[in-house]
Amino acid sequence: MSNSGAIYSFKRISKVLIDVFLIVLSLVISYKLRVDYHLSSGFQNWYWTNQLPVILPVVVALRISFLFAFQIYSRMWRYTELNELLELVKPIVFSSFILLLPRLLGFDPKHVYFSIPVSIIITDSALNLIFLSSARLLRKGQIESRALKKRLQNSNTKTKRTLLIGAGQGAQEVAKKVLQHPELGIEITCALDDDNKKQDIKIGENLRVVGKVKDINDVIEKYSIEQILIAIPSLEPRKIKEILELCKSTNLETKIIPGVDQLAGGKVTIEQIRKVSLEDLLGREPVDLSIPEVANFINGKTILITGAGGSIGSELTRQLVKNFSPKKIYILGRGEGSIFELSQELNRITNISCLPVICDIRNYKLLYKHLERVKPDIVFHAAAHKHVPLMEDHPQEAFENNVLGSKNIAEISGLCGVQTFVNISTDKAVNPINVLGCTKRLAEIVVNSLSKEFPKTKYISVRFGNVIGSRGSVIPTWHEQLKNNVPIVVTDKNAFRFFMTLQEASQLVIKAGAVGNNGEIIVLDMGDEVNIYEIAKDFIRLSGYDLNQVKINVTGLRPGEKLKEELVGYYEGTLETSYKKIFIVKSTETPEKLIESTLEDLSGSITLFNECDYREKIIKLTSDLNETINKTVLV
Repeated sequence: MSNSGAIYSFKRISKVLIDVFLIVLSLVISYKLRVDYHLSSGFQNWYWTNQLPVILPVVVALRISFLFAFQIYSRMWRYTELNELLELVKPIVFSSFILLLPRLLGFDPKHVYFSIPVSIIITDSALNLIFLSSARLLRKGQIESRALKKRLQNSNTKTKRTLLIGAGQGAQEVAKKVLQHPELGIEITCALDDDNKKQDIKIGENLRVVGKVKDINDVIEKYSIEQILIAIPSLEPRKIKEILELCKSTNLETKIIPGVDQLAGGKVTIEQIRKVSLEDLLGREPVDLSIPEVANFINGKTILITGAGGSIGSELTRQLVKNFSPKKIYILGRGEGSIFELSQELNRITNISCLPVICDIRNYKLLYKHLERVKPDIVFHAAAHKHVPLMEDHPQEAFENNVLGSKNIAEISGLCGVQTFVNISTDKAVNPINVLGCTKRLAEIVVNSLSKEFPKTKYISVRFGNVIGSRGSVIPTWHEQLKNNVPIVVTDKNAFRFFMTLQEASQLVIKAGAVGNNGEIIVLDMGDEVNIYEIAKDFIRLSGYDLNQVKINVTGLRPGEKLKEELVGYYEGTLETSYKKIFIVKSTETPEKLIESTLEDLSGSITLFNECDYREKIIKLTSDLNETINKTVLV
């Protein structure tokens, strides 16, 4: 036996021996309380000299056996919690019932050895619960005290006077845990809460609620606060955002527990304390994926995701394996590196079969071969070029990938009998003035037209704005600029964009695919537009810098960019749905011949035109299509 195995066995034997001693002590005390004060000396002598020596080993063996039977010794005492202490009730109750049987059968406790008086059994059971629980709590306290001293010795963190916002269960647990973790450098001085009932109440050791959140500036000055900790897990994200805005005005470092993605539930732990992120400032609400339509849409289905190596595609895959039970997922992409990395990650986190497919969506024959082989029920089309400036310089590449590639995968899906095809679009497809927007708008029109050609396949396009933190987006760019000690770049102080989190975008795509109907363009509610310049300032603060330390360069709008994006075009209208955050763009008929001639014209001139002329051509032809749609709507 190894040393570690021997130590483990010794510790387990020690636990059993401690319990044996406590069970013996409990029974002796029970006899003392019952016998010595209520019976004659003759009967006392019988119980002490005749019955107790006989039944003592039996009681010990019975109680220890039930402790093993209920796996009490498989739990470590250092991690004992209230729910685990309650588990002790089961073996004590069951063993006590067996001890009661002779008495219940009518045997005289003053003459039969195993007929123990009911009062002794009840007293003994209560004492057993108290003694066994106390032993575990004392051991836990001893270990925690030792760990606390060790953390104090190793901690070099300067303690900061901290204001706690919140006074509910989550805040109380945080306050308790903070005391056990001095290495965090948090000294909670006081708390704020908007609930009138919680004013001036004590929520922890020397910790009181001293006002409401609106009093934050006065409280900070009065108590010399150095940092703020928000602990209101039950509060909706928009309210959290309002509190964060107040905290931002104090210029103090603000931390939060838990994160946006944990607000729906789960136990608050000290490990979840973190700095406020830009996602918190967006105030986005969690997406409800629990509706039956979504589960029926995904569970047991074979799914293929194009562009699976990208930000949206990979997060979409994660959400599918995390929240549902698809039969198989095929992750298709052109870049083998990103597909390989995602495949390795999925193998670690799920038992669902996730199979890689390396293929360029522009290769029609090879793409057809793959779809014919895997026979997907659902296709999520996330493959696309998405960078505005790059596509302005490479309009032919943008058209081939975003339009012809989308046409390929959408058409093949219809030919192969795919049940649902979901095309992921963008707000830049609305009234487009750049190449990226035009190609995504053309892809929407193509997908819509195929819904008529293949009515057995449900074709849906999903349109939303910027995804914060996605690959190549503004936040990773700013991180790189900050890392290299260069100014943060903003195009225009008056530029506004729609933002949503990567997780929310992926979840809403799944939900839209489940509830949308054939030929619809689904618009996701993005909330309010956010000023890019203000986001840049928040980013600097959240990165731990003062606005005087990091310069913001305003460069002016790049070619093809707008000051404000839109989610619905002038040629479109929307219809509400019964589902939160989801709207439908009214479908319109676009002449098939016009679509075909536009695609043929753009395809035929790929090598004939230079980049500048081709850019003008694709913008002009897309505008003509939108005008035709507008006239159809007016008629």
